[in-house]
Amino acid sequence: MHHQPAYVRWSMPLCVVAMVVLCLLPSAWLDWTNWFGAQARVVVSPIAHPITMAKNLVIPQSVGNPYATQRERTLQSELDRYRSLLYREQQENEQLSALVKRLSTGAAVTPDIAITQIPRPVTGISREFLVVRSGGHEQVSRSTVVVVNAVQLCGRVAEADKRTALVLPITAKDAQPLLGNVMLDNTGTQTARCMLSPIGKGLLEGDITMPVADGTGIPAATIKVGMEVRLLDDQWPRHAQMLLIGRIESIAPSPNQPLRQRITVRPSVDLRSVPEVFFRVPDMTGGTP
Repeated sequence: MHHQPAYVRWSMPLCVVAMVVLCLLPSAWLDWTNWFGAQARVVVSPIAHPITMAKNLVIPQSVGNPYATQRERTLQSELDRYRSLLYREQQENEQLSALVKRLSTGAAVTPDIAITQIPRPVTGISREFLVVRSGGHEQVSRSTVVVVNAVQLCGRVAEADKRTALVLPITAKDAQPLLGNVMLDNTGTQTARCMLSPIGKGLLEGDITMPVADGTGIPAATIKVGMEVRLLDDQWPRHAQMLLIGRIESIAPSPNQPLRQRITVRPSVDLRSVPEVFFRVPDMTGGTP
């Protein structure tokens, strides 16, 4: 009777035991495994991008009108871009008003930083991360802001090397909560604050603090489904402020505070299916973001 060598018989049980032990170890002890992931991305990246493009043909990335023509999508993209510029200018006007007060007390001022947007293709997905073809020579580094369609906030770079960058989308379960502004009108003069956290299925959720009329305690405006939510968070760079987080998909009473409302927000695109992203890299030659 033919017997298999001992190393063949024991290879599978040893692999299972090794996997169980690795799963129980703290993540800080597993940094050495990143080398194997980097080598795998070198092999997979060249074929992952065509596969992603083919998938996007079957499952469109946009969650908007699927019957919109290319011209309509282009015009909508331009409209969103100019609205982002408008909201950013309004926010900067408010900051400048506060700046005048700070200058009178001698507070320091942070100069403006020009931004270069670098388009790069998404080659695949690794766990919660988007794998993006990148390069260290492009000044892409950890915490670089990443957007889609110029104004839709996608996330931040979590790790970058000479070939690829791993981007953690704002909808990933490990993403940090975001502070945002709900735009209560088309001019951006009335807003409401909210703290949004990812809840899965490409959505974010959080309680909203509505502005009240002076001396009445009554909300000064009404929140509605479809309203835009834009980033206004000191934990993000100044040039990222007022980028689009998404639109309100549903409104319900907060389970913790029934007198407050909780909103569910969906980004304008499925952030796990985008074929291309833009790195927002500071341009140190000068200018205004």
